[in-house]
Amino acid sequence: MSSEQMETQAKTKLAILVKSIEPIVESQLAEFTPAEIEYILANFRKHLKYDLTRDFEQSREKNLKESPFDAIINDDLGFNNE
Repeated sequence: MSSEQMETQAKTKLAILVKSIEPIVESQLAEFTPAEIEYILANFRKHLKYDLTRDFEQSREKNLKESPFDAIINDDLGFNNE
C-alpha cells in the first residue's frame, strides 16, 4: 500500500471513529441539567477531552505483544485436542 493510500485510509477510518462517538456524547449530554453543565464547565473543563492517543497507544501495544503464533503455542486452535 502506498503512503498516499495509507493516509487516505487512515484519515477515513479516523473520521468514521470520531463521527461514531458524537451521537453517544449528544445522547449522554441530554441527560445533564443546565446547572450540571455549567458546573462541569466551570470545574472540570480540563477533563473534558477524550484521549484517543491513549486508546491508539493501548491498541498498538496489544498488537505488538500478541503474535499469530500465540494461538498455536497456547493451543487455542485445538490442534492438540484428541
